[in-house]
Amino acid sequence: MENNKPSLFSPQFALGVMIIAVGVVFMLDNLDIIYAGSILRYWPAILVVYGVTKALQSPHNSGQLFGWIIAAVGALMLLERMYFINFNIWNLWPVILIIIGVNFLRGSWNRKKDFSGHPFQDVSTDSDSYIKNMAFMSGVKRIITSKEFRGGEISSLMGGCEIDLREAEMKGNEAQIDVNVIMGGVELRVPMGWMVSAEATPIMGAVEDKTYPAKEGATKKLIITGTIIMGGVEIKN
Repeated sequence: MENNKPSLFSPQFALGVMIIAVGVVFMLDNLDIIYAGSILRYWPAILVVYGVTKALQSPHNSGQLFGWIIAAVGALMLLERMYFINFNIWNLWPVILIIIGVNFLRGSWNRKKDFSGHPFQDVSTDSDSYIKNMAFMSGVKRIITSKEFRGGEISSLMGGCEIDLREAEMKGNEAQIDVNVIMGGVELRVPMGWMVSAEATPIMGAVEDKTYPAKEGATKKLIITGTIIMGGVEIKN
């Protein structure tokens, strides 16, 4: 029989245990039992444990990638503190730009396929049925009324996007919107009968699902994917 119980060992659980351990170290230092500085210098081990746990527990590729990146950075910093390598994290800042660019390409490529892996009829151009909006240091406001809405792509770089889908009707039972935000914001308004599955990965950002559940149960599902870096996505109905 399949066991559907959630796993206790989650990223939150691992982080909680490590915070308790740090507190114990400080307490022992205050009691003059140990010197906290000699132990806490290895604090990047927290990043390694958290990153590996995040990668193994996340069901989505974006979450797994984020976890392995955190674990790799933590491992390099830990090896530097153990005098095995000479490493300065600030030398890797261009990697952030590379990751962001790759993520945008990944999102654009994935949108060419539907959930069964077959190409959409046409996603090369923007329309009410498949939206493609980019806000670069500016704002975009749009009302979608398509009766065959299939999803889309929303990108915000130091800008804002407001997309109103309350008058739209979904083609099929699922649609997917890939949202990539860098120091910006996106606001989505969806119909009352839609259920929202927020699967985007926030990095120093947030995804807020403020929708109210349908009284008779949702028959349509809107999946939100992508990456939010130092920004926010808000979904309302």
